[in-house]
Parts: sequence; structure tokens; C-alpha cells
Amino acid sequence: MSAKKCVLAYSGGLDTSAIIPWLIDRGYEVHAVLVDVGQEEDLPALCGKALAMGAQTAIVSNAKPLMFNTVIPMAIGIAARYEGTYRLGTALARPFIALAQVARAKELGGATLIHGATGKGNDQIRFEFAYHTLAPECPVLAPWKVWEFGGRVDLITYLRSKGFEDHYDVAKDYSLDENLWHLSIEGGPLEDATAFVDADEIMAKMADRFGGAKSAGAGASQVEVTYERGVPVALDGERLPLSDIVSRLNITYRHAPWAWDVVIENRYTGIKSRGIYINPAATLLQTGADDLARTCLNKPSYDRYVQLGAEYGTLMYRGEYFSDQREILEAAGRALMAHLNGTVTLHLRPRLYSARILAERPLFRKDIATFEKSHDYSHADAEGFIRLSWLLTIGRTSRENGYADALETGFGVGSGLCGDQPVSEGGLVSSSA
Repeated sequence: MSAKKCVLAYSGGLDTSAIIPWLIDRGYEVHAVLVDVGQEEDLPALCGKALAMGAQTAIVSNAKPLMFNTVIPMAIGIAARYEGTYRLGTALARPFIALAQVARAKELGGATLIHGATGKGNDQIRFEFAYHTLAPECPVLAPWKVWEFGGRVDLITYLRSKGFEDHYDVAKDYSLDENLWHLSIEGGPLEDATAFVDADEIMAKMADRFGGAKSAGAGASQVEVTYERGVPVALDGERLPLSDIVSRLNITYRHAPWAWDVVIENRYTGIKSRGIYINPAATLLQTGADDLARTCLNKPSYDRYVQLGAEYGTLMYRGEYFSDQREILEAAGRALMAHLNGTVTLHLRPRLYSARILAERPLFRKDIATFEKSHDYSHADAEGFIRLSWLLTIGRTSRENGYADALETGFGVGSGLCGDQPVSEGGLVSSSA
């Protein structure tokens, strides 16, 4: 193994651009890899930029087909999220960037693996977990953990001292990261939880960054999505590859209010952060998948479905894609997704919800859900159900549970009321109503 060869995950941004001459100063032969994960950038031009800055080679690796065949169907089918509100973004792409780096390092006969993630975020963990699993023999170097630079001003000053002029802003309001699944906005006022954040104002400032509709009301008022085994296969009756479905929804509805999530999250490193995540395809397709699951799965299965979505989201967020636990969760997810077949009509304005669900094998039955008489269900059956459920979950008298004294005094255990506080006689509805 040549200790001086290295493979850099190159994005073309300020950090990874500064890393190239910094590595060359330390005797490294730099091989840049630009991984196409759906970012809307001129990747061949960025390869040229890497070469101009001194990289020995610069190649583009297309990870989109692999992502659409692996992680994206699972993220949709089990509605994977982290901490309930974050639908994942960079977490889905980083393992595949690392995979391309390792492949390039092996082509070179071995090399040091380099990433431009800082020591504060999650990406460093995602990269390095993948490196250690896929190529434990390769050294790892994270410049942000060892170099002398403190921030953007230092990096720009360094590049200029090397004779590299670019259009980097010394003061940059926001940091953007885009892939085929989402676009994230972080930094600036978002770093201060006490600062008022107007998502509409931010969207207006960055309108030139986003394609598609320019107003919340643009686009259709409803979308019809057909799922097979939990994976979208058609949009408004037209069968399309999953990549086309995701791309079309992201372009068309990027300005829709329901597509924007303002999220405070707990990073794996323990740092709290706030970001705006723009993910129309993820929001729409996960909503449809979840409501299809509610319709087709019995309660124990649906409870497990929800748990899987949370567990898978957490696993991906922490960078554990190349792990046994990921394979176990995906096997369970596929078993549940096998029941998710049907078409969901999603209403989009002014908010998103499933307006109609046509499932192939629904457990939701109108003849039982109705307030009218049901032939297969007797109200009297509920008496035995309640009695047996009480025996299973409670099974003791009030005196045995210690509630007798509370009943005699008129106060429920744990009510929080003191003895000298009057209890309203009005109940839920005011007596004057």
C-alpha cells in the first residue's frame, strides 16, 4: 500500500477544495472522487476544478441507480424517519459516497481515505463507520480534526495564498446540501434557537436555487400514487421508474409549504442543531405508504411497522448502513411491505393528507367501521372483550390497587389537585353553554 496515495470525497465546495492543496503540501497524491447522489451541479466541471487545484485524477461515480435499488425503496416503504420529523437526507447518501471512495482506493492498490466533514456533525461518523467496515486496512484522515484552520475566512485566505481565486463568500448565511432525496438548509440564523426563523423568507431568498413551481398553489391539487410491496410504481396512473417518480415530485412541489420541515435534531455527537429540510417526494410518498400500512396491517403488525421506521431512521442517521442490524431491519421491513399494495390519492392543498386509499387486501372494512348495524360484529361481543382485557391489563380491584381511599375522598390518584381546591361541576362543557 502506498502511504502517500489518498482518495478524497470531493464535493467542489470550499472545504474539500482547500483540502487538495493542503494534502499536496503534506506529500499526498490526491485522487478526487465526485459521487453523483442527485445534486444539481456540473460534476464534470467540478472534476476539472479538482484537477486545476492539483488532484492527480478526478472521476465521477454515479451512485443514483444503487440508491434507488436499495435504500430509497426502504426509506419510503417503512416511512423511515429520525426523531419523528426528520425524513433523512445526507444520511442516505453518505454510505454510497464512502463506497465509491473505497472502490477507487482498491483500484489504486490501497490509499488513505479522506473526507471533508467537521468534527461536530454526523457525516464524519457516517464516512468513517463505512471506511472501517469496508476497508479496515486503509488509513483514514479527516483534515478538520487536525489542520490549523478555524473556519471559512481561514480557508479562503489559504486558497488565495496558494494562488487560487474563486467566488467563495467570506460571510455565508446558509449551508446547502442536496441529493436525490432532499435539500437541506443549515447555518446562519438557524444556528440560534432563539432567533426567529421565517421559512417563507428563506425560500424567497433562495428561489433561484429551486426549480419547479414558484407558488404554494402551483401544480395539481392531488396526486395518485400506486404502490407494489410498499414501493411506488406509478404516478397518476402512469407507470414510472422510482427515480422518475421521486425526481418529478421533488421538482414540481419544492415550493409547497407541506414539503418544508423545520427540525431541531439531536446529532449523534450530542450537539443539537436546527435545519430546514425540503423533501416533497419523501413527505408525499411516506405519507401514502404509512396510510396504506394503516389500512392493510393489523395492529400488532402496524405497531412493528412504526417501530421499524423509527429504528431504521435512527440506524441510517447514525451511519450504520454497512451493518448486520441494517440487514435484519430491512428483512423485517420487506415482510411488512409485502402487504402494501394499492393506490393512494393524496390531497395537496392547503395541506397534505391521504384522501382515498384503494388497497388490494384492506383490513379496513366499511361494514364493520360503520355506525350502522354490522352482520359480522355484535355490540354484545365487546362485553366479554372488555372483561378479558381488564383481567389481562389490570386484573385487581380498586381496594387491592389502593384506590379505595381516593374514591372516597373524591380525588383521582395523580390528579394533581389539592384537597382545598374546588372541582368544577361543569365538566367538559360549561354550564352556561
